[in-house]
Amino acid sequence: MRAVAVMIGAVVLAVTAGCGADPVPRSAELPALPAGAKPFDLYRHADVTVIERADLKLFLDCLADHGYPQERELSSGPGVAASALLRPAISPRTEAAARRYGFGAAEAARPALITRKEPAFQETAARCESAARAPLGDSREVSALRSRYADLGNAMVQTRAKRSQEMVVAYSNKITSCLVGAGYRLKSGDKFNPRGDLAQYGIKAGVHVAVAPARTVRPAGLPADAEFQPAVPAREYRPSKAEVAFALAFVRCGTSTGLFAALDQAEIPMQQEIVERHVSEFSGLNPRIEALAAKAADVLRAP
Repeated sequence: MRAVAVMIGAVVLAVTAGCGADPVPRSAELPALPAGAKPFDLYRHADVTVIERADLKLFLDCLADHGYPQERELSSGPGVAASALLRPAISPRTEAAARRYGFGAAEAARPALITRKEPAFQETAARCESAARAPLGDSREVSALRSRYADLGNAMVQTRAKRSQEMVVAYSNKITSCLVGAGYRLKSGDKFNPRGDLAQYGIKAGVHVAVAPARTVRPAGLPADAEFQPAVPAREYRPSKAEVAFALAFVRCGTSTGLFAALDQAEIPMQQEIVERHVSEFSGLNPRIEALAAKAADVLRAP
């Protein structure tokens, strides 16, 4: 007997590309941007979030209407698509950030997971996967569009990370020399790791600490044979004292060597280069994402 697991969050069931999806039309022009916008603003984060919220609502409402309300009761909503595009490429960049986070970052909450084994639920979930999502359009075409747009965001994230690391490598000799002056020396034969690996300098990393108690109560009415994994609350990062001291040295060296200035100067041209590599995807997918988001907004406005 196959079990069906439902994550009560951004992705409900696996998203697969439909075989009937239309090819992305090719165009030599990127969509227009408002004045003052950055090239990466072409990626429609807000629209994707609206789409994910509506998709999740339709699916969970359908389950609840058919006798499975616990998934909806525990829903935490979707996350942010390609969120790495919204963060600095390198961190920390300021002494304030170095003192608060070191080289770490907070961890987002993880939604609860319910795994049901009964065949009746599997049949209901399969129907809800397609029929309940009709207000957004054909389920296979919508899934294919969401999948392709997610791939576009991931490709942008990966290319930006690679470009930024290449710049750090180009400044690695200056950075390592500066860090030596601050009392941090690599082991003989080691090379500077642009990913910010603390172990290369023998620095103990900090720990993640929950900001709220976990909800561990099993949902009322959940059958005994259904497996329940509680949600994991968001966790703040608390850097070690050694990590903070090293992070402060890194920020000062990043400033004095010109690394941070070079990153800032290269950011917009790099973004432009990356989006131009995906001109066909943006010109073909963005209008469809915007149209789908409009349908999604109607779903969310409905009672």
